[in-house]
Amino acid sequence: MDHQNVALFTMHDLVHDLARSVMVDEILVSSKQDNNSESSYRYALLNDSSKPLKSFTEFHTKLRALRFVDCTKAGLRDDAFSGVKYLRVLDLSEYSVQKLPCSIGQLRQLRYLSAPGIKDTMVPDCIAKLSKLLYLNLSGSSQLLSLPESIGEMDSLMHLDLSGCSGIQRVPQSFGKLKLSYLDLSNCSSLKGVSEYLGNLSKLQHLDLSYCQYVEKLGNLGSLTELQYFHFSTSSCSPGLSQTDVLGTFTKLEYLNLSTEFTDIKIKRLPDAMGSFIKLEYLDLSRWRELEELPKSWGSLKNLIHLDLSKCFKIKGVPEALSNLTKLQYLNLSWCSSNCSRNQSPLRDLEEVVAKLTELRNLNLSGCLNTLQEGEIEAEVVCQNFLASVCSLSNLEELDLSHNYRIKTLPESIGDLRKLHTLTLRRCLGLSQLPRALREIDNLKHLNIADCFLDMSTVPKSNSSLILLPRFAVQALDDGSGSNLVLLQNVNRATTLEINKLENVVTVREAQRVRLKEKEMILELALCWTRDARRLLDDQILLGELEPPRNLSKFQLRGYNSVAFPDWLMNIAPHNFPSLSRIYLVDLPKCTCLPPLGQLPQLEILSLDGMNGITKIDGEFCGGAGAFPSLKNLYISNMESLEEWQTKYSCSEGGGVRELMSPMLKLLKIDHCPS
Repeated sequence: MDHQNVALFTMHDLVHDLARSVMVDEILVSSKQDNNSESSYRYALLNDSSKPLKSFTEFHTKLRALRFVDCTKAGLRDDAFSGVKYLRVLDLSEYSVQKLPCSIGQLRQLRYLSAPGIKDTMVPDCIAKLSKLLYLNLSGSSQLLSLPESIGEMDSLMHLDLSGCSGIQRVPQSFGKLKLSYLDLSNCSSLKGVSEYLGNLSKLQHLDLSYCQYVEKLGNLGSLTELQYFHFSTSSCSPGLSQTDVLGTFTKLEYLNLSTEFTDIKIKRLPDAMGSFIKLEYLDLSRWRELEELPKSWGSLKNLIHLDLSKCFKIKGVPEALSNLTKLQYLNLSWCSSNCSRNQSPLRDLEEVVAKLTELRNLNLSGCLNTLQEGEIEAEVVCQNFLASVCSLSNLEELDLSHNYRIKTLPESIGDLRKLHTLTLRRCLGLSQLPRALREIDNLKHLNIADCFLDMSTVPKSNSSLILLPRFAVQALDDGSGSNLVLLQNVNRATTLEINKLENVVTVREAQRVRLKEKEMILELALCWTRDARRLLDDQILLGELEPPRNLSKFQLRGYNSVAFPDWLMNIAPHNFPSLSRIYLVDLPKCTCLPPLGQLPQLEILSLDGMNGITKIDGEFCGGAGAFPSLKNLYISNMESLEEWQTKYSCSEGGGVRELMSPMLKLLKIDHCPS
């Protein structure tokens, strides 16, 4: 399953009732009181892993599907799966798995095994005996160090998810014998040498190598002619990134993501063979800072729906490349060509081209209109004509014009964008007022005017349907049934979000509907409660449902009033937030322990302010070996109870080896810590 494109279906109530009536004697739910131990159950949902299966049903050997939920009290018994030899499906995705028992090797009929987040350093070798297994998910098992040497004997395995297994340094030699169609190695940040085996996986259709920084030879992938999905985003310089010629062999590609956060990539052009990607629908080349030209063959990419060229600062020929891409629905040109000389006018003909992209739903022009033309007066005229062209795109739903100081006014024709629901004008410093027509767009839900010097009388008022971003204040509804937090559920393109007055959230469901973790565009996030204000919901429960997206670079938590933090914060691993560089924990008076922030690989600035419940800073703050590898600035203030700070911590089980916390620290500032 491609979890980035999950399709959800709703079953009609009548069909659901029919299914339940037909299968009522075949489904065992251990949390219910009316289970019949003499029934011949085929499917089981269990919440207690400490009991043998036969304690739930006498006919446990006939089980076909087994799922554990909310089993946090005890690990799996060594004989947990003894006797269930006909089991086809085993789902441990909602169970905190300490280790897989050896009895799992007895499940010779097993087709599906989901066991993410294993806490052990290895999986039992006998798992390789599951010759009929089709699906294996071990994602998020950051403590896993190795795979069984005989994994290549799993002849039927088609789907393998090892994403977030950041401890694995190599794959076994037999890995190349697998017949996989789906492989996810994203965030396997320690993995080396895998490319020499990938070339043998000739049946692969889906390959995710994002944030695998040691892929040495991308050229080895030339035999993967069936590939439809390839994700190779990087946060550092993977040697394989320079070998782009191999891309020409992927003629069946529908999805290609080569975005990078590395600043020293010298690639200036892409192979002309990319024009053979006639099935390609998604292409992301964001942050290729040195890329200067696009292949002339791009006119063949007529099925392209999503194109991201953001922060391709030196690229030329964009208008020509876009001219035939009439199916585009998403186009991101933010800061595109911004380092080119204005005399070259690299976006000169963009106005005419954009007007032809009538299927566009999302258009990001952040920072790129400043290069349209040299000369203040001429540039303003060109900018206005360009905006008028944009306003003819009747299907447009999201428009980002932020960081364009050339924009002095918006045309009244913006009112023609009847489907527009999100408009971002952040740091449009030359903009002094908004057109009246903007108030007439009934669908407009999100308006971002941060750092604009506007006549506020021209700005539409925030109401139950329109919210002003990036600062959002939670308000309880008049009838007390909930709050306006749910208005954020459709905010998908904001890069900065500050949520204030979280004490007004009424139910957990409101936070769940926001799906904050899925909003991958958010880079800076602040979650704020008002100190001493009456809560309608426990802070820890609410924060547990507000897990940020993994791409976050800056995080602020303010006014939090619970003693402990939720699991997503206390179980931080290097792959969870690989780009998080700044954290501010402010006014958290009741917290008695700190999360293991030392495991964040890019954390450079950390501020702890007003955490009066903290008495000591010790190894728990580090979370393991190699703590705070990038931390440069540390601020500790207003921590009245702080008595002890251990600058060295134990990084081995025996406690013999001790390391210095934050070896790169340059600035340490301590204020108002009297103890």
